[in-house]
Amino acid sequence: MEPKERFEIQLSHVCNNRCVFCVSGQMTEMRMATPTPLPEILERFDEARARGITKVTILGGEPTIHATFFPTLEYALKLGFETVEIFTNGTRLDKPHFIDRVMALGREQLRWRISIQGWTEETHDLTTKKPGAFAKIVKGLEALGALGQHISCNMCVVEQNYRSLRELPAFVVRYDIQQVHLDMVRPRDAGVRDEDYLDGIMPDYAELGAVMRRMFEELEALAPGFDINVGNLPYCQLPDWAHRIHHGGNTTYTVSAEGSGKLSVVAWDKYEDKRSDKRKLDSCEACVFERRCDGFVELYERRRGSEQFLPVSREKLRRSDPQQRTFVHQIDTALVAMVGERFAGWHLHSADDSEFDRWARQTWVHQDGARATLLFLPAEPDDQGGGDGEHRDFVVRLESWSRSDQAGLVTLLAEVFTRMSARLDGRGESGVRAVPSRERLRARRALLLDEGDLGPAVRAGLARLSQQDSVAGWRIASSRLREQGDGATVDFVASSSGGAEARATLHLLGTAGKLAGRWDFGRGDEQAKRALALAVGQLLRPSPSAPQPSPAALE
Repeated sequence: MEPKERFEIQLSHVCNNRCVFCVSGQMTEMRMATPTPLPEILERFDEARARGITKVTILGGEPTIHATFFPTLEYALKLGFETVEIFTNGTRLDKPHFIDRVMALGREQLRWRISIQGWTEETHDLTTKKPGAFAKIVKGLEALGALGQHISCNMCVVEQNYRSLRELPAFVVRYDIQQVHLDMVRPRDAGVRDEDYLDGIMPDYAELGAVMRRMFEELEALAPGFDINVGNLPYCQLPDWAHRIHHGGNTTYTVSAEGSGKLSVVAWDKYEDKRSDKRKLDSCEACVFERRCDGFVELYERRRGSEQFLPVSREKLRRSDPQQRTFVHQIDTALVAMVGERFAGWHLHSADDSEFDRWARQTWVHQDGARATLLFLPAEPDDQGGGDGEHRDFVVRLESWSRSDQAGLVTLLAEVFTRMSARLDGRGESGVRAVPSRERLRARRALLLDEGDLGPAVRAGLARLSQQDSVAGWRIASSRLREQGDGATVDFVASSSGGAEARATLHLLGTAGKLAGRWDFGRGDEQAKRALALAVGQLLRPSPSAPQPSPAALE
């Protein structure tokens, strides 16, 4: 999982490529780019580490050609960053001694992000204006793959290279590449150019969308689930693959290099900056993607018009994508509607989602301290597990909870489900398939028993256990009433070393108003078993006014 905050630093603008879209090559050619002093660079790494940032990216220009590269890399690794990413154009990756020297510093923390500006030799070398550059990258990919290194690739999508995207699927399965990011060209980053030049490097979005659609379809056939995303393409140009598009990202503090060899005084959030030269139309307010879309660059509209930027309705998106690849976008309006909702003491505390992995998550808290997390998945989830509530457009599951009784959980699920369903259903229609209920939760949950025949002591003990989705790393797998007497049996499971499941069974029995208990342990770590017994004992220890369990239940 990617950290919430990241840090990246340009060693300088000095570069040995002359990419058609990049300021660094132009500044180098004009002799305006100079190296940054090493002490200034290392100071910024100290600042990032003190901030608690765990992932850093070293970039340029081309960082690997700088005299400061190896001292900087070694310093970053010694500071203890969990991930140090080298963002390179790959022109030194054909040299075994270079790779060996990097590997000697600490291969486990390293990641490689390689700039590929075309998926054929002709296109890459044309876009970078560097004959032979593509061949060096290929040699480097082979060497790094043999070493088991993590490799991702970046491409800036321009008029000169976008047609080569047809070759991307075959390329990424040929080499050990884990991820690809395609980013739309940003005219403001291209250096000092006239408007005709900038217009000439921007691809037509409609033509690009057709090429990308074919690319995605072929890649899905060759490598299902391959991690590829597109930055800053207006969603309306490729709506049925919107789950592969993103505008913005995790907070990334960038320290940029000035031409004079100095670093920027303040680290800035690059995604906030990328939004600064974009705009939207008034009609965009009606689009299903409006909340997540930053719009389009102003130059594109100025030179080519805005007629192609048409809002996409939720209904149109549903019809064009019945497989719900764009699941999060399809229910986004309902997710947003939950912000500010309050009912029965519950309110929304936090929310998260993954367009790529097709899930959304909400954590709700109660005024009395209870907490519950709800997971939203497509109507036909990959695991076929169904939901505690089911709608034509989504299922909702109670993922975890604490300090809440069954009635409170049912109320939360039912209220959220009903409100979201109403938001998604059209006039006169209902997509509801199964409403959350106590009976449905009992059927799907291990510890939702019919407690009508239980005495108060056992009922109180089960209530305390049901307020936890796990205890000391163990989860409740099943529960059942005893065939005779006032009691219940609760089965716990936990993952043990080697991937096998450890099991434990707790027998609860009510005797003369008191709670007694007995454990049956299967195979598993002895310390883990003891931790479970102690944790359960703590949970079952009631307040002074409640029925008292016997010591056997607390051991």
